[in-house]
Amino acid sequence: MARYIQRIALLGKERWIGWEVDGIGTEIPGLTLADEMTDEELRARGIKEFHQLTFESFLELGSAAGSAPTPELLDEDIAFRLDALQVGMERFRSQGVSTVARTFLATVFGGEQHIDDPRVQARFRTWQASGGVELVGDDDCYLRITGRLA
Repeated sequence: MARYIQRIALLGKERWIGWEVDGIGTEIPGLTLADEMTDEELRARGIKEFHQLTFESFLELGSAAGSAPTPELLDEDIAFRLDALQVGMERFRSQGVSTVARTFLATVFGGEQHIDDPRVQARFRTWQASGGVELVGDDDCYLRITGRLA
């Protein structure tokens, strides 16, 4: 479990929110890792508690925070999002869910255009070759989870 803080502006007022996210622990654009912050530093920003955020909701938050299309993702961005997707798909598999829609992938990557990125497609082909997914390519089922990805 990792703790993050996020600055938002509502009705012209700035406010900080605390999040606890399961399965993450690295720097995330738009969020500040707060695991090393002292209670005094958190209180100075008005943070009194951390709200639990499921991994799936975290992925959706990423797309909401970056609603403007990202023109180009760095290799590190692609790698992070693919790793997050892999964790998310393992969770789906453990819940008996086997289909991953194109819209969900667009949420993870911050836009439709990134699904066809050669770096993303290469990872999908690697997962397919290892027996973890079937690359279907349909809108409702872009990837079919067929086994473990890790």
